[in-house]
Amino acid sequence: MAKTKWNLIFATFIVSCVSLIVLIVSLCTPYWITSEAYESNASGNSEINYGLFSGSLTQNFLPNSRYYTLTLTCLYHEYVCAYSCQEDEESRTEEVLQLLKGLPPADCPSSSSRMLPLVHRIDPPIFPQNRQASANIDRSNFINTGLWVSTVVFIGIAISFAAISASFSIINVLFNPIEPVFSVFGLYIWNGVALGSTALCMIMWGALFASTLADNIAITDTLTTQIPYSSDGLASLGVCYWILLLSILLHGLNVGLLLWRKRIVNKEPPPTTIDVDRSDLTIIMY
Repeated sequence: MAKTKWNLIFATFIVSCVSLIVLIVSLCTPYWITSEAYESNASGNSEINYGLFSGSLTQNFLPNSRYYTLTLTCLYHEYVCAYSCQEDEESRTEEVLQLLKGLPPADCPSSSSRMLPLVHRIDPPIFPQNRQASANIDRSNFINTGLWVSTVVFIGIAISFAAISASFSIINVLFNPIEPVFSVFGLYIWNGVALGSTALCMIMWGALFASTLADNIAITDTLTTQIPYSSDGLASLGVCYWILLLSILLHGLNVGLLLWRKRIVNKEPPPTTIDVDRSDLTIIMY
């Protein structure tokens, strides 16, 4: 058992658990982006929020609001992603492909009992020149697949190493591992990787927001060219993004606690040693 200042090691266990909860909540909740979308003929702005995988859309085109569920859909061979309101994977993939071609998407299905029957969208006819122009759709309005995948990978790494940090903290409280990587020294590594991965996750999503989402939040309504909604300047980074700063601070706190413990241990006087004169025959007799 690591009896020397074990209470500080136990504190790192508590802090790592809190960070792990923060990371999981951030990953699973749909508030990485909050935005509104404007359309000149609508009675009010649409309200949108979504996370890394799903979200919701409140459309106020008519006086009565309509509610939809958004799901992220990626066309990996095209390197683009968008949030679709369709219910099944095949329909979502088809919708994103239609948007990429500049063609009108299908109507969003009802997803709430509060919704009134949908008023079908009247799509303008697609003339040959429209189809030709569809090849010139601005792909920068779609979510960059590489940045999104990087964000998910880094937050996954952060969650894994936060869990590892918590596990080895309690192991070092109860036992005294011999291998350096499993001992207190290893806690510096686990916390450092968790901190760095969380920071990289924020950088990736921040880059995606600055390059795309600040101008177009990449949902069906803002990507369609027939009845275009605009979210330019209306989007902001949500609370689920900003709470990642708390995780960074917590792992930084863990490193600080470990350094503090090291300093205290180094200041303690070394244990008393008794030098035995082996040439003393009296001691040998005993």
